[in-house]
Amino acid sequence: MSRQDFYYLQLAQQLLGHSSYELISMKADASELWFQSSHRKDKSIVRIVRRNFKSAVEQQKDVLYALQRAENLRKQRGKSTLTLNTIYFADFDPFYTEQSLESTPSPSKVNSYVEQLTAEKASAYEPLFERLGLILESADNFSSEEEAQRIEQWKHKIVLFVQKKQSEEQQIAGYGKPIFTYVFLALQILMFLFLEWKSSTQNTLTLIQYGAKYNPLIMEGEWWRFFTPIILHIGLLHLLMNSVALYYLGTLVERIYGSGRFVFIYIFAGFAGSLGSFIWNTSISAGASGAIFGCFGALLFLARTNPRFFFRTMGSSFIVIIVINLIFGFVAPNVDNAGHIGGLVGGFLAASIVSLPKQKKLYIQIPAFICTLLLVGSLLFYGYHERSVYQDEPYALSVAVTYLQQKQYEEAKDAIKLFVEKGTGNSNVYFVSANAEFYLENYKEAKQQLNQAVKYDSTFHEAYYNLALVNMKLNDIPAATQNIDKAIALEPQNEKYEKLKQEIGN
Repeated sequence: MSRQDFYYLQLAQQLLGHSSYELISMKADASELWFQSSHRKDKSIVRIVRRNFKSAVEQQKDVLYALQRAENLRKQRGKSTLTLNTIYFADFDPFYTEQSLESTPSPSKVNSYVEQLTAEKASAYEPLFERLGLILESADNFSSEEEAQRIEQWKHKIVLFVQKKQSEEQQIAGYGKPIFTYVFLALQILMFLFLEWKSSTQNTLTLIQYGAKYNPLIMEGEWWRFFTPIILHIGLLHLLMNSVALYYLGTLVERIYGSGRFVFIYIFAGFAGSLGSFIWNTSISAGASGAIFGCFGALLFLARTNPRFFFRTMGSSFIVIIVINLIFGFVAPNVDNAGHIGGLVGGFLAASIVSLPKQKKLYIQIPAFICTLLLVGSLLFYGYHERSVYQDEPYALSVAVTYLQQKQYEEAKDAIKLFVEKGTGNSNVYFVSANAEFYLENYKEAKQQLNQAVKYDSTFHEAYYNLALVNMKLNDIPAATQNIDKAIALEPQNEKYEKLKQEIGN
């Protein structure tokens, strides 16, 4: 043992126990340790090395290796620049020259500083400890036996610390088995096959029938449509993309969080995605995308609570993938980005509530639970009470027309029932609703709807024609004559109108 061992291990154990530094890498024999600053704005790494080099060339190679590794860390963490401070503790310095180290090439975005300490006096180490915010304990205050004992104690503490960290990381990476990931995969594949057998997964009416997110029906009380879209998909490509994403992301998240937590995160994120879509997207939507983005959100929570493990295993490239997916959602047509963002936020909040296994943090979990309740409650209140339902009207009207074409008259009524009850000023809504009532032989209701249609559009000749048909069904010939005359006045060349007038006259 030498004095360099004493000061090296003293520095190592103080850095390990200091809140301003975090261990990011270590050799098995503890001869090399890498620390990063725990402050976000501080982009520096401290590398301490206990080693005797045979020549300056050998040391130059080590410096170059450290620079390349630091550059990889910089890219992994998405930093614009990085400062690497390498401190060598050596028994002798015969082959080391400052010039040879300065000549070593350095990555342009990594600022490298090298320091070598070979002295045995405590005064040589005081500037280093002071610069790092540590307190130096001089070896001169101990006997040879006490000094050796301290060295063994520090080495033992360092090894135990690293073993504990490694054990925690192994537990994080392999806590659970991906059981429910496969369950959700099977459910969405089976539902896809079932919908294809019934009709088509690209058929809007089929999707609505089996639980797609459809705002008017949610407003009518079908709250389960916040959840059922998770296992529905629109077309084979949509299914394949989400299945592959779920296979890779879902298994990872379930292994990290465990099956119970994963189910909560996945379902809540799916709900949050549907909620976001309900508020900001008027079209129908389906798919596991919101829940899958929730897996992204859960991993972002991992990055917040366990940055060392996250960046070492996944890195900033993972965050880049999220950003690319969100940008793609904004620029690509027919992508429900509101659902993606809702799922991402929902997954992060759900992970904050359940936290990681064996990492109970009530000071995070309780505020996260309260914030989630307030956010969900506020969004639901806004969606049901403050948000204008009429923004859903154009899409709902197109759905109702499709139902009429398919001769599904009850469904056509239900598709726009909300807007009829709210008293919309859109004459087309009343016209379509009246058509459905007519085919269902609800002639009085059809008459009422058609009167509303011509009230809001007095030039609506098709509505007058249909009114005449309804009047005939109700044996009100004078009213039928009056309405067909109005239709002909507005559209005099229409042979169908002339034919109906003749029938009424006969």
